[in-house]
Amino acid sequence: MLRGKTIKLICKTWSALLLLLLSHMAHAVSTIEISVESVDSPVGQLKDAKFHVDLKGKKPKLKLSAAVKPQNEPNFMPFKLSCGTLFSEQVGYIDCFDGQLESEIIQAPFSLHIAKLRDQFSLDVLFNGADFSDAAGLHAGDGLIGDLQLTAKRAGALWQWDGKLSWDQGEVFWQPYYFGDAGNVLEAKGAFTEELIKVEEASLKVKTVGEIKAAAQINTKTKVLEDVKVSAKDVDFNGLYTLVLKPKLERSAFGNLLVSGKANWQFEMQQLQPTSFELNLENANIQDQNGKFSFKQMNAHIPWDYDVPQNISLDYASGFLLDMPLGKTKLNAEVNRYALTAPTLTLPVFNGALNFKEVSAAWLGENWFWHLRMNLTPVDLNQFSKALGWPEMKGQISGEVPLVTYANKQLNMDGAMTFNMFNGKVGMNNLRIDDPLGVVPKLYADLTVRNLDLGELTRTYSFGAIEGQLDGDVKDLVLENWKVVQFDASLETNENEQRKKISQRAVENIASLGGQGTAAALQRTFLRFFDEFNYEKIGISCQLRQDVCNMGGVASTEGGYIIVKGSGIPAVNVNGYTKKVSLSDLIARIKRITDRNTEVIVE
Repeated sequence: MLRGKTIKLICKTWSALLLLLLSHMAHAVSTIEISVESVDSPVGQLKDAKFHVDLKGKKPKLKLSAAVKPQNEPNFMPFKLSCGTLFSEQVGYIDCFDGQLESEIIQAPFSLHIAKLRDQFSLDVLFNGADFSDAAGLHAGDGLIGDLQLTAKRAGALWQWDGKLSWDQGEVFWQPYYFGDAGNVLEAKGAFTEELIKVEEASLKVKTVGEIKAAAQINTKTKVLEDVKVSAKDVDFNGLYTLVLKPKLERSAFGNLLVSGKANWQFEMQQLQPTSFELNLENANIQDQNGKFSFKQMNAHIPWDYDVPQNISLDYASGFLLDMPLGKTKLNAEVNRYALTAPTLTLPVFNGALNFKEVSAAWLGENWFWHLRMNLTPVDLNQFSKALGWPEMKGQISGEVPLVTYANKQLNMDGAMTFNMFNGKVGMNNLRIDDPLGVVPKLYADLTVRNLDLGELTRTYSFGAIEGQLDGDVKDLVLENWKVVQFDASLETNENEQRKKISQRAVENIASLGGQGTAAALQRTFLRFFDEFNYEKIGISCQLRQDVCNMGGVASTEGGYIIVKGSGIPAVNVNGYTKKVSLSDLIARIKRITDRNTEVIVE
């Protein structure tokens, strides 16, 4: 790639030869030819340089060919530079028209004006359709049209300078960034000595983003960027995200967002170490196009200082997270260097709230480490089931979440998570999430169901009545990108002494889980005269692998499995005959339960 050191080496050689040319042009010289075998400099090497100037005729011409090797680069790079028309009316001024810079990776037509007086220097370069591309394809430009202006004036050992770079047309790809919208302008001014370069004031106007201002100081001996200050006001958040943030976040959960609003930010660095930062968002909207989260009317004040602890705040009017709607929220925390703490954080959901406690996070070794505890205040189960696309339920759900830790892109739960619902408990154990903020997170867990009141459960939606208590286990649950890919699940009524009754409607619905043709209609037998039946046990199981459930019940039969095992008089058995069924089909059967499109086999 034609990097900064290459350009600097070419410019130094070009300047020296131009000075020599100017001195010859002051005399009656018609042709100049110079050959240089090699040149060494702190920025690299130049060899096999051939410099030819033809001053005869109305259009003097210049040609330069050589090979350059910047410092720390393994190979020499041949290049050619020419001026179709070389013009100079007086000593110190020179124009190069129809110029061309050529190498294996760059084709750059240009025009050049140089003015070199005793204590002043000015340069104006017009690029007209420059193209470049490296062998790896990581850096490329096409049809670049722009103007570079630079002036410098010396006062003793100090040079004052100012410059302007306008990019009017063309597109640039510089891995991972793509700049396809020209119309950007960089203006800067400052001073330099032999030991120090100062950028006293710089302004970068980026189309679709806004204006960014900066100041910096560079030590030319150590090549260290000693002091940097950057600030931007009223920046378009969408332009900033699309141009700068998205390429860096492409392989994360934040790589496919729709954003809007305004952003103000500033940061300072000393000796390449950050010392302060501040980001403010105003009425920003953030929506994940993959449907994982959304935040509306977000306002944020996020300051940071290396030495002084800062208080940060964030609020939004509404949103959702993994299909859970979020209510109006305001969050506050303290950030102390690379650590963040908050005694409590409350996240309203479903007319209840997730309450986070003992929140602590730290950035160490370019990775996040954090832990927290959480409890769920009663949440409306009707809203919860609707949001997750489950059959509509009624009641409330609450629970406790033990210590949760995140380290090395992995989330783990220390202990069992328990939720109270339907007069029983649902627990989660062995929770682990790999790369939860990545493109394809993976979740592993085991679930337990104990003493769920089937009467409470079946009354919540149009299923039919069942009396009894339900136990169950879901082992080796695996989700990829929040979609179920594996589990071993079983649900059975427990052996507690209680009334065990099941309604005719519930029998029909349970039978439908066994698949089409698993049951004959109750109304075809004398059992149609009974509203409810006795049962000994109800159970169903599913071993999911590759989107196929291997189905089972409380016992096996020659042709299938028993879902409901009857007892006493009147009694009813419900058998299932479809042993293998796709998960999507099973879910569809559950949804069809409320449509009453079911048949049943009665024995």
